[in-house]
Amino acid sequence: MKIKLFKIFSLLVLFLVTQAVVAEPQSCVPKGQWYNNDGNQVSLHQLLKTLGKNQVVLLGEDHDSAEHHRWQLQVMNQLYALKPNMVIGFEAFPRKVQPILDQWINGELSEEDFLAKVDWATIWSYNAAHYMPMFHFARMNRIPMLALNVERNLVSKVGANGWENIPEAEREGVSRPAMPSEDYLDMLAEVFGQHMTSSHGGNSNHTSATDHTSAESSDTEASAPKVDKKDPAFIRFVEGQTLWDRAMAEAILQGKKKYNVDVIIGVMGSGHVMGGFGVPHQLADLGIKKVKALMPWDQRMQCDQLQAGVADYFFGLVHEEAENNNSKKPRLGVYLEPTNDLVRIKTLVSGSIAEKSGLQQDDKIVTIAGRNTKTVGEIVEAVQRTAFGTWLPIKILRNGKEVEIIAKFPANDS
Repeated sequence: MKIKLFKIFSLLVLFLVTQAVVAEPQSCVPKGQWYNNDGNQVSLHQLLKTLGKNQVVLLGEDHDSAEHHRWQLQVMNQLYALKPNMVIGFEAFPRKVQPILDQWINGELSEEDFLAKVDWATIWSYNAAHYMPMFHFARMNRIPMLALNVERNLVSKVGANGWENIPEAEREGVSRPAMPSEDYLDMLAEVFGQHMTSSHGGNSNHTSATDHTSAESSDTEASAPKVDKKDPAFIRFVEGQTLWDRAMAEAILQGKKKYNVDVIIGVMGSGHVMGGFGVPHQLADLGIKKVKALMPWDQRMQCDQLQAGVADYFFGLVHEEAENNNSKKPRLGVYLEPTNDLVRIKTLVSGSIAEKSGLQQDDKIVTIAGRNTKTVGEIVEAVQRTAFGTWLPIKILRNGKEVEIIAKFPANDS
Protein backbone atom coordinates (compact mmCIF):
# COMPACT_ATOMS: atom_id res chain seq x y z
CA MET A 1 0.00 0.00 0.00
CA LYS A 2 1.53 3.25 -1.13
CA ILE A 3 0.00 6.32 0.52
CA LYS A 4 0.36 9.62 -1.28
CA LEU A 5 0.46 12.26 1.41
CA PHE A 6 -1.05 15.70 0.95
CA LYS A 7 0.34 16.91 4.25
CA ILE A 8 2.24 14.99 6.90
CA PHE A 9 0.70 16.25 10.10
CA SER A 10 3.39 16.64 12.78
CA LEU A 11 5.16 13.52 11.63
CA LEU A 12 8.72 13.31 12.78
CA VAL A 13 10.09 13.77 16.24
CA LEU A 14 12.97 16.15 15.74
CA PHE A 15 12.84 15.94 11.95
CA LEU A 16 9.36 17.18 11.00
CA VAL A 17 8.97 18.97 7.68
CA THR A 18 5.76 20.92 7.09
CA GLN A 19 4.46 20.85 3.53
CA ALA A 20 1.82 23.28 2.30
CA VAL A 21 0.45 22.21 -1.04
CA VAL A 22 -2.30 24.13 -2.78
CA ALA A 23 -5.29 21.94 -3.53
CA GLU A 24 -8.94 22.43 -4.23
CA PRO A 25 -11.14 21.83 -1.15
CA GLN A 26 -12.70 18.38 -1.26
CA SER A 27 -15.97 17.42 0.38
CA CYS A 28 -15.62 13.65 0.64
CA VAL A 29 -16.01 13.99 4.44
CA PRO A 30 -18.77 16.58 5.03
CA LYS A 31 -18.41 18.85 8.02
CA GLY A 32 -19.83 17.47 11.24
CA GLN A 33 -20.06 13.88 10.01
CA TRP A 34 -18.12 10.66 10.60
CA TYR A 35 -16.84 8.51 7.73
CA ASN A 36 -14.89 5.27 7.71
CA ASN A 37 -12.02 4.41 5.40
CA ASP A 38 -14.41 2.73 2.99
CA GLY A 39 -15.87 6.15 2.27
CA ASN A 40 -19.12 5.37 4.04
CA GLN A 41 -20.87 7.61 6.53
CA VAL A 42 -20.99 6.24 10.07
CA SER A 43 -23.45 7.31 12.77
CA LEU A 44 -22.13 8.37 16.15
CA HIS A 45 -23.90 5.40 17.70
CA GLN A 46 -22.16 2.99 15.31
CA LEU A 47 -18.81 4.65 15.91
CA LEU A 48 -19.01 4.54 19.69
CA LYS A 49 -20.19 0.94 19.61
CA THR A 50 -17.10 0.03 17.60
CA LEU A 51 -14.69 2.11 19.68
CA GLY A 52 -16.05 0.55 22.85
CA LYS A 53 -14.75 -2.83 21.71
CA ASN A 54 -11.18 -1.57 21.40
CA GLN A 55 -8.40 -1.20 23.94
CA VAL A 56 -6.81 1.92 22.49
CA VAL A 57 -8.25 4.89 20.58
CA LEU A 58 -5.67 7.18 18.97
CA LEU A 59 -6.70 10.75 18.14
CA GLY A 60 -4.48 12.39 15.53
CA GLU A 61 -3.92 16.12 15.41
CA ASP A 62 -2.19 19.02 13.77
CA HIS A 63 -0.59 20.54 16.88
CA ASP A 64 -1.30 24.12 15.77
CA SER A 65 -5.00 23.64 15.04
CA ALA A 66 -7.43 24.78 17.75
CA GLU A 67 -10.26 23.05 15.88
CA HIS A 68 -8.44 19.71 15.97
CA HIS A 69 -8.16 19.97 19.75
CA ARG A 70 -11.83 20.90 20.10
CA TRP A 71 -12.63 17.76 18.12
CA GLN A 72 -10.40 15.65 20.37
CA LEU A 73 -12.18 16.95 23.45
CA GLN A 74 -15.55 16.14 21.90
CA VAL A 75 -14.47 12.55 21.19
CA MET A 76 -13.14 12.19 24.74
CA ASN A 77 -16.43 13.37 26.15
CA GLN A 78 -18.49 11.05 23.95
CA LEU A 79 -16.32 8.03 24.69
CA TYR A 80 -16.27 8.83 28.41
CA ALA A 81 -20.06 8.58 28.47
CA LEU A 82 -19.71 5.03 27.17
CA LYS A 83 -16.47 3.93 28.84
CA PRO A 84 -15.74 6.09 31.90
CA ASN A 85 -12.99 3.73 33.07
CA MET A 86 -10.33 5.33 30.88
CA VAL A 87 -6.91 6.96 30.80
CA ILE A 88 -5.77 9.75 28.47
CA GLY A 89 -2.18 9.83 27.20
CA PHE A 90 -0.50 12.86 25.65
CA GLU A 91 2.46 13.04 23.29
CA ALA A 92 3.09 16.54 24.66
CA PHE A 93 4.64 15.27 27.91
CA PRO A 94 7.91 13.38 28.51
CA ARG A 95 7.88 10.67 31.14
CA LYS A 96 9.82 12.70 33.70
CA VAL A 97 6.81 15.00 34.31
CA GLN A 98 4.39 12.17 35.18
CA PRO A 99 4.33 13.15 38.89
CA ILE A 100 3.28 16.67 37.86
CA LEU A 101 0.42 15.28 35.76
CA ASP A 102 -0.69 13.33 38.83
CA GLN A 103 -0.61 16.52 40.91
CA TRP A 104 -2.72 18.28 38.30
CA ILE A 105 -5.35 15.53 38.27
CA ASN A 106 -5.48 15.66 42.07
CA GLY A 107 -6.29 19.37 41.94
CA GLU A 108 -3.04 20.44 43.59
CA LEU A 109 -1.88 22.90 40.91
CA SER A 110 -3.23 25.99 39.23
CA GLU A 111 -3.02 26.30 35.45
CA GLU A 112 -0.06 28.65 35.78
CA ASP A 113 1.79 26.36 38.18
CA PHE A 114 1.04 23.31 36.07
CA LEU A 115 2.40 24.82 32.85
CA ALA A 116 5.44 26.17 34.66
CA LYS A 117 6.26 22.88 36.39
CA VAL A 118 6.04 20.85 33.19
CA ASP A 119 8.04 23.60 31.40
CA TRP A 120 5.44 23.72 28.65
CA ALA A 121 7.19 26.42 26.62
CA THR A 122 10.24 24.18 26.29
CA ILE A 123 8.86 20.66 26.09
CA TRP A 124 6.05 21.42 23.65
CA SER A 125 5.79 25.17 22.90
CA TYR A 126 2.46 24.93 21.03
CA ASN A 127 -0.42 27.09 22.22
CA ALA A 128 -1.33 25.81 25.68
CA ALA A 129 -4.82 27.30 25.38
CA HIS A 130 -5.59 24.67 22.73
CA TYR A 131 -4.78 21.84 25.15
CA MET A 132 -6.00 23.17 28.49
CA PRO A 133 -9.71 22.23 27.96
CA MET A 134 -8.63 18.58 27.59
CA PHE A 135 -6.48 18.81 30.71
CA HIS A 136 -9.40 20.32 32.63
CA PHE A 137 -11.72 17.61 31.33
CA ALA A 138 -9.37 14.95 32.69
CA ARG A 139 -9.04 16.68 36.06
CA MET A 140 -12.78 17.35 36.40
CA ASN A 141 -13.54 13.66 35.89
CA ARG A 142 -10.43 12.38 37.71
CA ILE A 143 -9.22 10.63 34.58
CA PRO A 144 -5.49 9.78 34.87
CA MET A 145 -3.23 11.55 32.37
CA LEU A 146 -0.24 9.69 30.96
CA ALA A 147 3.03 11.20 29.77
CA LEU A 148 3.69 9.25 26.58
CA ASN A 149 6.88 10.89 25.41
CA VAL A 150 10.61 10.65 26.08
CA GLU A 151 13.23 13.37 26.32
CA ARG A 152 14.03 15.07 23.01
CA ASN A 153 17.73 14.66 23.55
CA LEU A 154 17.30 10.87 23.58
CA VAL A 155 15.75 10.98 20.12
CA SER A 156 18.50 13.39 19.03
CA LYS A 157 21.17 11.00 20.25
CA VAL A 158 19.59 8.10 18.38
CA GLY A 159 19.32 10.23 15.24
CA ALA A 160 22.98 11.20 15.55
CA ASN A 161 24.56 7.96 16.76
CA GLY A 162 22.10 5.14 16.14
CA TRP A 163 20.17 2.94 18.57
CA GLU A 164 23.01 0.49 19.18
CA ASN A 165 25.32 3.26 20.40
CA ILE A 166 22.95 4.48 23.11
CA PRO A 167 23.80 2.94 26.52
CA GLU A 168 20.88 0.97 27.92
CA ALA A 169 20.80 3.20 31.00
CA GLU A 170 20.06 6.20 28.76
CA ARG A 171 17.16 4.62 26.84
CA GLU A 172 14.51 5.59 29.45
CA GLY A 173 13.44 1.97 29.63
CA VAL A 174 12.36 1.85 25.97
CA SER A 175 12.87 -1.54 24.33
CA ARG A 176 14.06 -2.09 20.78
CA PRO A 177 11.36 -0.88 18.35
CA ALA A 178 9.73 -3.34 15.97
CA MET A 179 11.09 -3.14 12.44
CA PRO A 180 9.07 -0.67 10.32
CA SER A 181 7.14 -1.87 7.29
CA GLU A 182 8.33 -1.13 3.78
CA ASP A 183 5.45 1.31 3.32
CA TYR A 184 6.55 3.21 6.42
CA LEU A 185 10.12 3.28 5.13
CA ASP A 186 8.87 4.69 1.84
CA MET A 187 7.03 7.44 3.67
CA LEU A 188 9.99 8.22 5.91
CA ALA A 189 12.28 8.33 2.87
CA GLU A 190 10.01 10.94 1.30
CA VAL A 191 10.10 13.04 4.47
CA PHE A 192 13.85 12.56 4.90
CA GLY A 193 14.40 13.77 1.33
CA GLN A 194 12.18 16.79 1.94
CA HIS A 195 14.06 17.54 5.13
CA MET A 196 17.44 17.37 3.43
CA THR A 197 16.18 19.78 0.77
CA SER A 198 14.71 22.24 3.25
CA SER A 199 17.81 22.20 5.45
CA HIS A 200 20.00 23.22 2.47
CA GLY A 201 22.28 20.26 2.86
CA GLY A 202 22.75 20.78 6.59
CA ASN A 203 22.92 18.22 9.36
CA SER A 204 19.82 16.05 9.18
CA ASN A 205 19.84 15.55 12.93
CA HIS A 206 19.21 19.13 13.96
CA THR A 207 16.17 20.16 15.95
CA SER A 208 13.13 20.91 13.85
CA ALA A 209 11.52 24.31 13.51
CA THR A 210 8.35 23.02 15.07
CA ASP A 211 10.08 21.74 18.18
CA HIS A 212 10.75 25.10 19.79
CA THR A 213 9.32 27.53 17.20
CA SER A 214 11.35 30.53 16.01
CA ALA A 215 12.53 28.89 12.80
CA GLU A 216 10.61 29.23 9.53
CA SER A 217 9.03 26.29 7.75
CA SER A 218 8.79 26.03 4.00
CA ASP A 219 5.78 27.56 2.24
CA THR A 220 6.20 25.48 -0.89
CA GLU A 221 6.81 21.84 -1.57
CA ALA A 222 10.44 21.30 -2.46
CA SER A 223 11.61 18.68 -4.90
CA ALA A 224 13.02 15.94 -2.69
CA PRO A 225 16.09 14.00 -3.81
CA LYS A 226 15.95 10.20 -4.08
CA VAL A 227 16.96 8.66 -0.76
CA ASP A 228 19.23 5.64 -0.44
CA LYS A 229 17.59 3.55 2.28
CA LYS A 230 20.97 2.05 3.13
CA ASP A 231 22.40 5.47 3.86
CA PRO A 232 23.53 5.41 7.54
CA ALA A 233 22.01 8.87 8.05
CA PHE A 234 18.62 7.63 6.84
CA ILE A 235 18.87 4.51 8.99
CA ARG A 236 19.53 6.65 12.07
CA PHE A 237 16.65 8.90 11.04
CA VAL A 238 14.31 5.87 10.94
CA GLU A 239 15.62 4.63 14.28
CA GLY A 240 14.82 8.01 15.83
CA GLN A 241 11.26 7.94 14.52
CA THR A 242 10.56 4.35 15.51
CA LEU A 243 12.02 5.03 18.95
CA TRP A 244 9.43 7.77 19.47
CA ASP A 245 6.63 5.49 18.22
CA ARG A 246 7.82 2.67 20.47
CA ALA A 247 8.09 4.90 23.53
CA MET A 248 4.50 6.06 23.21
CA ALA A 249 3.24 2.53 22.56
CA GLU A 250 5.03 1.21 25.64
CA ALA A 251 3.69 4.06 27.79
CA ILE A 252 0.17 3.15 26.64
CA LEU A 253 0.75 -0.51 27.51
CA GLN A 254 2.17 0.38 30.94
CA GLY A 255 -0.75 2.73 31.60
CA LYS A 256 -3.26 0.02 30.74
CA LYS A 257 -1.60 -2.39 33.15
CA LYS A 258 -1.24 0.18 35.94
CA TYR A 259 -4.80 1.45 35.88
CA ASN A 260 -6.62 -1.64 34.57
CA VAL A 261 -8.85 0.51 32.39
CA ASP A 262 -11.24 -0.36 29.59
CA VAL A 263 -9.75 2.05 27.10
CA ILE A 264 -6.79 4.39 26.71
CA ILE A 265 -7.06 7.48 24.53
CA GLY A 266 -3.82 8.62 22.91
CA VAL A 267 -3.49 12.26 21.82
CA MET A 268 -0.66 12.69 19.34
CA GLY A 269 0.41 14.06 15.99
CA SER A 270 -1.40 12.43 13.07
CA GLY A 271 1.89 11.28 11.59
CA HIS A 272 2.30 8.83 14.47
CA VAL A 273 -1.02 7.11 13.70
CA MET A 274 -1.68 7.46 9.97
CA GLY A 275 -1.47 4.33 7.89
CA GLY A 276 -1.11 2.18 11.00
CA PHE A 277 2.64 2.63 10.60
CA GLY A 278 3.84 4.30 13.79
CA VAL A 279 2.28 3.77 17.21
CA PRO A 280 -0.35 1.22 16.02
CA HIS A 281 2.45 -0.91 14.52
CA GLN A 282 4.43 -0.81 17.76
CA LEU A 283 1.32 -1.54 19.83
CA ALA A 284 0.63 -4.61 17.73
CA ASP A 285 4.17 -5.81 18.35
CA LEU A 286 3.50 -5.41 22.09
CA GLY A 287 0.35 -7.51 21.84
CA ILE A 288 -2.24 -4.72 21.70
CA LYS A 289 -4.11 -5.13 18.44
CA LYS A 290 -7.54 -3.72 19.29
CA VAL A 291 -6.61 -0.20 18.21
CA LYS A 292 -8.56 2.39 16.24
CA ALA A 293 -7.07 5.53 14.71
CA LEU A 294 -9.28 8.61 14.32
CA MET A 295 -8.34 11.75 12.42
CA PRO A 296 -9.92 15.12 11.69
CA TRP A 297 -10.68 15.90 8.06
CA ASP A 298 -10.46 19.60 7.30
CA GLN A 299 -10.47 19.79 3.50
CA ARG A 300 -6.67 19.93 3.20
CA MET A 301 -6.48 16.19 2.63
CA GLN A 302 -7.12 14.52 -0.69
CA CYS A 303 -10.06 12.20 -1.11
CA ASP A 304 -7.92 9.28 -2.25
CA GLN A 305 -6.51 9.14 1.28
CA LEU A 306 -9.92 8.17 2.60
CA GLN A 307 -9.58 4.66 1.22
CA ALA A 308 -5.80 4.39 1.55
CA GLY A 309 -5.80 3.22 5.15
CA VAL A 310 -4.63 6.57 6.54
CA ALA A 311 -7.01 6.16 9.51
CA ASP A 312 -10.00 4.06 10.53
CA TYR A 313 -12.43 6.98 10.93
CA PHE A 314 -12.52 10.63 9.92
CA PHE A 315 -14.59 13.56 11.17
CA GLY A 316 -15.24 16.53 8.92
CA LEU A 317 -14.07 19.90 10.27
CA VAL A 318 -13.77 23.46 9.04
CA HIS A 319 -10.17 24.35 8.26
CA GLU A 320 -9.30 27.49 10.20
CA GLU A 321 -6.48 29.12 8.29
CA ALA A 322 -5.99 31.81 10.92
CA GLU A 323 -5.43 29.20 13.63
CA ASN A 324 -2.67 27.55 11.64
CA ASN A 325 -1.03 30.60 10.15
CA ASN A 326 2.25 30.80 12.05
CA SER A 327 3.56 33.51 9.75
CA LYS A 328 1.93 36.12 12.01
CA LYS A 329 4.13 35.10 14.92
CA PRO A 330 7.56 36.73 15.28
CA ARG A 331 10.28 34.32 14.18
CA LEU A 332 13.98 34.68 14.75
CA GLY A 333 14.89 31.81 12.44
CA VAL A 334 17.08 29.60 14.59
CA TYR A 335 17.12 25.97 15.67
CA LEU A 336 17.88 25.87 19.40
CA GLU A 337 19.50 23.25 21.61
CA PRO A 338 19.78 23.35 25.40
CA THR A 339 23.24 22.67 26.87
CA ASN A 340 24.52 22.32 30.42
CA ASP A 341 24.76 26.08 30.87
CA LEU A 342 23.22 28.15 28.06
CA VAL A 343 21.00 27.57 25.03
CA ARG A 344 23.03 27.05 21.86
CA ILE A 345 22.10 27.99 18.30
CA LYS A 346 22.43 24.70 16.47
CA THR A 347 21.78 26.15 13.03
CA LEU A 348 20.08 29.09 11.33
CA VAL A 349 17.42 29.37 8.66
CA SER A 350 18.85 30.85 5.45
CA GLY A 351 17.73 34.44 4.95
CA SER A 352 16.21 34.66 8.42
CA ILE A 353 16.26 37.64 10.79
CA ALA A 354 18.85 35.79 12.87
CA GLU A 355 21.20 35.39 9.92
CA LYS A 356 20.75 39.00 8.82
CA SER A 357 21.43 40.20 12.36
CA GLY A 358 24.79 38.45 12.56
CA LEU A 359 23.92 35.49 14.77
CA GLN A 360 25.98 32.40 14.00
CA GLN A 361 25.87 28.66 14.52
CA ASP A 362 27.19 27.62 17.98
CA ASP A 363 26.48 31.04 19.51
CA LYS A 364 25.17 30.66 23.04
CA ILE A 365 22.44 33.04 24.18
CA VAL A 366 23.28 34.79 27.45
CA THR A 367 20.50 37.37 27.61
CA ILE A 368 17.58 38.32 25.39
CA ALA A 369 15.66 41.57 25.82
CA GLY A 370 17.91 42.25 28.81
CA ARG A 371 16.93 39.08 30.66
CA ASN A 372 19.13 36.11 31.49
CA THR A 373 18.06 32.95 29.67
CA LYS A 374 18.63 29.35 30.64
CA THR A 375 15.90 27.54 28.72
CA VAL A 376 14.63 27.35 25.16
CA GLY A 377 11.18 28.32 26.43
CA GLU A 378 12.43 31.64 27.79
CA ILE A 379 13.93 32.50 24.42
CA VAL A 380 10.76 31.50 22.55
CA GLU A 381 8.64 33.67 24.84
CA ALA A 382 10.96 36.65 24.41
CA VAL A 383 10.85 36.38 20.63
CA GLN A 384 7.07 36.05 20.55
CA ARG A 385 6.70 39.10 22.79
CA THR A 386 8.65 41.18 20.28
CA ALA A 387 6.45 43.43 18.14
CA PHE A 388 7.03 43.66 14.41
CA GLY A 389 8.90 46.81 13.51
CA THR A 390 10.97 46.78 16.70
CA TRP A 391 14.46 45.64 17.70
CA LEU A 392 15.39 42.75 19.99
CA PRO A 393 18.75 42.99 21.83
CA ILE A 394 20.53 39.66 22.27
CA LYS A 395 23.77 39.04 24.14
CA ILE A 396 25.57 35.92 22.98
CA LEU A 397 28.71 34.04 23.95
CA ARG A 398 30.97 33.41 20.97
CA ASN A 399 34.44 31.89 21.28
CA GLY A 400 34.56 32.79 24.95
CA LYS A 401 33.62 36.44 24.42
CA GLU A 402 30.27 38.16 24.93
CA VAL A 403 28.89 39.92 21.85
CA GLU A 404 25.88 42.23 21.57
CA ILE A 405 23.54 41.52 18.65
CA ILE A 406 20.48 43.52 17.62
CA ALA A 407 17.80 41.51 15.80
CA LYS A 408 15.70 43.88 13.70
CA PHE A 409 12.15 42.70 13.02
CA PRO A 410 10.44 44.14 9.92
CA ALA A 411 7.23 46.13 10.18
CA ASN A 412 5.30 43.12 8.90
CA ASP A 413 6.01 39.41 8.50
CA SER A 414 6.85 39.54 4.80
